[in-house]
Amino acid sequence: MSEARLADALVRLDQNKELRLPLRSRDLLGRFVMRLLWRRQVKWQIENNIATRDAVNALSEMLHDQQQVPRGELAHEVQQLQRADQNIMAGLNQRLYAAIGSVRTELSDLRLQLVDAGLHEEKADQRLDAIESQLAELVAASRDARLRNAQVDLVLDRFRRSADAGFDASTVTVPARANGVELAIAELLDGPVEHVRAARAAHLPAVDGRGTVFDAAPWRGEWFEVLREAGISAHGASANPSVVKHNAELGFRLDEADPLDALAAVDKRSLGAVTAFRFVERLSPDALGQFVSLAAESLRPGGVLLVESLAAGPEFHLDPFALRPVHPTYLRFLAETAGFAEVTTEHREHPLGARFTLTARM
Repeated sequence: MSEARLADALVRLDQNKELRLPLRSRDLLGRFVMRLLWRRQVKWQIENNIATRDAVNALSEMLHDQQQVPRGELAHEVQQLQRADQNIMAGLNQRLYAAIGSVRTELSDLRLQLVDAGLHEEKADQRLDAIESQLAELVAASRDARLRNAQVDLVLDRFRRSADAGFDASTVTVPARANGVELAIAELLDGPVEHVRAARAAHLPAVDGRGTVFDAAPWRGEWFEVLREAGISAHGASANPSVVKHNAELGFRLDEADPLDALAAVDKRSLGAVTAFRFVERLSPDALGQFVSLAAESLRPGGVLLVESLAAGPEFHLDPFALRPVHPTYLRFLAETAGFAEVTTEHREHPLGARFTLTARM
C-alpha cells in the first residue's frame, strides 16, 4: 500500500512542480492577473504540500516495513549460506588433496623410471665406449694398411720403371719411412677428414673471388675439396710422393717439389691466395721468412696469405716434423715487413691442440 501511495504522491508532485502563471511576474498586466488568480494559486500550493506530505509518509512506512524484517530469518539464511560455503570448500579441498596425491605418485614413478633409465644409459655408454675403442683400433689398423700399401706401390712402381731398361736391384730404393707416415700424422693432428673439411670451409670467405689459390701443405687434400666445391681453382706442391699420389687419386694435381721452390716458380702477381695449414712450424727461421716474402711477391693486389699453425702446448709435440712453435706476433711482423697492408690473427681452440690463424692482405 505504501508503494502505491508513494507513486500517487509523485505523480501529483510532478503535476504541480511548475508555477502556473499566464504571464511573467515582471509585467504589470501579469501582476494584475496574479491578484485575480491568487485564490487558485493558493489552492495549487496546498495540493503540492499535501502531495509532499503523503510521499514522505509513504517513504517512512516503507522504511518501517523493511526494519520489521525478522532477524531470525536473516540469521537462518546467513547460516545456510555459511553451510553451503563450507560444503563447497570441503569438496574443493578433497579434490585438491586427491590431485596432489596423484601428482606425488606420478613423481615417484618418474623417479623410478629415471633411475632405471640412468642404469640403462650407463650400460649404453659403456657399450658405446667399447664400440668406439674397437672402431679406433680398426681405423688405426686400416690406416697402417693403407700406408703399407702405399709403400709397396711405390716400390713396385720403381721395379716396373726399371724393368724396361734391364732390372738392376741397386737402382731400386725403399721410400723413406717419413713419407709413408705423413698422411697418418695428418690424421693424428687434424682428426677425421670430414671434420677437417668443415673447419677449412670457415676460411672460404677470405679467399673467395680473389683468384687461383696455391696451397703449400696439401696433406690429405681436404682444403682442395672445399675449394673445388666452391668453384675456386687451386694447385699446390709437396715433396712427399705419398701425398702427391693421394691427392692425385682425389683428382688434384700437385707438383712433386719443395713448396718453396714451387712458389718461387709461380709468376709474380698471379695468385689470388697463398694458404698453408700446419706448415710454418716445420720451417727454419730463414725458410719461414722466405715463404712469407715469396707469398707477397706472387699475390696480386688484394690477394691473401692465410696461415694456420699449431700453438705452443703439449699437443704441439705430437708432430714429429715440427721444429718450433711460431709466435703469432713474429709471424705478423714478417707479414708486415713483406709488404702486407692488413694483417689479423685469430686464436681458436681445437680438440687436437690450440691453433691460430693469420690472415694478411696485400
